[in-house]
Amino acid sequence: MKLSREQDTMAQKQGLLGSFAYLDDLLEALKAVREQGLTIDAVYSPLPRHEIREAMRLKTSPVRYFTLTGGILGVCTGVFLVVYTVLQWRFIVSGKPIVPFVPTVIVAFEFCILLGVLFNLTGMLINLRLPKFRLPAHYDVRFNQDRFGVLVLCSESEREGVSSLLMEAGAEEVQEVEE
Repeated sequence: MKLSREQDTMAQKQGLLGSFAYLDDLLEALKAVREQGLTIDAVYSPLPRHEIREAMRLKTSPVRYFTLTGGILGVCTGVFLVVYTVLQWRFIVSGKPIVPFVPTVIVAFEFCILLGVLFNLTGMLINLRLPKFRLPAHYDVRFNQDRFGVLVLCSESEREGVSSLLMEAGAEEVQEVEE
């Protein structure tokens, strides 16, 4: 039996949410879930921990390319602005260079920083998919205080095995989640 596209996406949004009191238990669960080849949709933590990032083997963020693009564009914009100003106003320079080097470097640097920061902020907002106007229905407020959580997407036939896997890793509770 083949699932329709709507049923397929609905099946992908079903899973289990495990709640953990200790970071070590969460890391063990992440390792076990990854070894089983299951999809981890979200990991919740009261504070950022590099161990979680390492356990999930996440790729490096592409935000640095946004920043690099903004910086290069800023330097080009700064140099263009200086050259355009010199050509537009036709200053009398009395034997000095028509396009002065030091002021050009200063303006290019300032535009580099300005556009680099703006592009960095834009890249972060895009990659974090912000702003989020509401929390997911399955979110537990304890994840902001003292608990860790992991949302594992799985089919209905895999739920019992995933539930026992999370409980063996040290989960305090495992809830079924449907969105």
